[in-house]
Amino acid sequence: MAAAGCRTNSRHRARRNSTSTRGSATRPPCSPRRSPDRSSSEWLTVGTRVISETPVRGNPPARAARSANHYDAGLMSDIAFLCHPTVGHLNTLLATALRMRAEGHRTRFFIPGAPSLGFRLKPDILNNVTDVPAMVERAGLPLERLRPALGVIFHAIRLARSSGYAESRIALNLFTAGAEATARDILRRLERQPADVLVADFAFFPAHLAAEKLGLPWVAVYHSGLPFRGPGIPPWGSGLPIGTPDGPELHRAEVAEAELLVQLARRMDQPRRALGLVRGLPDVLRTPASPWLNLVMSHEAIEAPRTGLGSGTFYVGPCFSTRRGTDTEGFPFDKLRAEAFKVYVSLGTVFNDKPEVFRTLLRGLDAPGLQVVVSAGAAYPALASKPLPSHVLLFRRVPQVDLLPRMDLVISHGGNNSTNETLAAGKPLLVVPVGGEQHDNARRVEYLGAGLFQSIQGMTEDSIRRAVARLREEPGFRAKAEALRQQLELTEGTSTASALISLLARRREPLRLPDGAPRTITREALASLLASLEGTALSVA
Repeated sequence: MAAAGCRTNSRHRARRNSTSTRGSATRPPCSPRRSPDRSSSEWLTVGTRVISETPVRGNPPARAARSANHYDAGLMSDIAFLCHPTVGHLNTLLATALRMRAEGHRTRFFIPGAPSLGFRLKPDILNNVTDVPAMVERAGLPLERLRPALGVIFHAIRLARSSGYAESRIALNLFTAGAEATARDILRRLERQPADVLVADFAFFPAHLAAEKLGLPWVAVYHSGLPFRGPGIPPWGSGLPIGTPDGPELHRAEVAEAELLVQLARRMDQPRRALGLVRGLPDVLRTPASPWLNLVMSHEAIEAPRTGLGSGTFYVGPCFSTRRGTDTEGFPFDKLRAEAFKVYVSLGTVFNDKPEVFRTLLRGLDAPGLQVVVSAGAAYPALASKPLPSHVLLFRRVPQVDLLPRMDLVISHGGNNSTNETLAAGKPLLVVPVGGEQHDNARRVEYLGAGLFQSIQGMTEDSIRRAVARLREEPGFRAKAEALRQQLELTEGTSTASALISLLARRREPLRLPDGAPRTITREALASLLASLEGTALSVA
């Protein structure tokens, strides 16, 4: 299989020997479908309610050969994007894929999923296997639905009801369920239609296995720097403040993290053996996953200091520019009151079926001069069933990237995308984490001085009222958030990610940050970085 995955370089598309079982078919042209327009009726207003991993051991090959049926260098490459069926894990990959398609590359997705069942499942997290692949199709990108692993439903139901390290353990069980079978599914599909580069979410381990099996260049995408260690950084998933002093609390978190990493390594050993791969490193979550290229869709300015990243990890900035202006048709922006202090409330796309949490937040936001915009997700029916104050606008979902700049304060669960998008809009945050990386993001926001942390267990309407008053009245939070926005404005994550992935596809060599070069790549620095990596003078449009 490894030999079958190697490619023969040719600028003239030399045909593979007819006895080969791979690459003999002519690659079809890319004819993406246009994303359908959102009907304005989806935002119909009723009163104040609106309807609507494992790193490769040792060094990678110095250069991977190119397939015989690859398009001519300089025209386009075939880039396969792979991730779990969750909106948070899809968003940055989808934004990058759309950018690369616009630049002339063939981009396609592999996501575990199923066609629509015609009805909604409970809990709402189970609908991801239909909803997330459908997002790719609406964007007009080719999609191949991988067969979901048998254990996914069981782990997903438990995930929606868990928190803390229990949630982290269940999430890793979910992410590794059926890893061998999914990796073999990916391999079969790549046998039929090879790709030049795989771009995979850092936690989509089957893609890592498939790339390693084929010896194929691949990119690990991180939504923030949270998985990596650094001075004063507490264990991943602990939710402890950055800089927590040595003591029993920190020690317990270190033990829990160590057990989590051992569990993950053990769960990945079996599929690695079955696929004939060497044993993976034990510290898989804390080490850059790809020996070829690792992209952190963030900026060092909005991260706590991280170490151990090596020379193959680049910060490119948040990746959501291709989502601006989408899904806005018919949204009632005109209902936002210019004179009001506007607060946006969201619990994300996974843990949002919590109507009582929303109600507590809304009671804490019942104050003169406020206008509240709520993206309720699965909690929408329960919230919409009861009368709402006139200063509350309730939605099932909103065009978040376009809405955030119009807000004054954001109350969020602290997901990676929501946190980075809010900081890119220059808005202070009150983070009420529910699970996953959200506690660590809450502490990151607190460390940066751009917001406050609020435990969901100790949350009351009074605690919300006091926190909002601080964030509204103390100018330091707004000033810090605005300073971070200005730093993020210097980056263009989708364009930078596209440029680096394109370079990897052309060079087929691991990309390494030049000595002395900044790890965060700004627009201004991109051209010189590419020229240095390419080894020749390049012009970047």
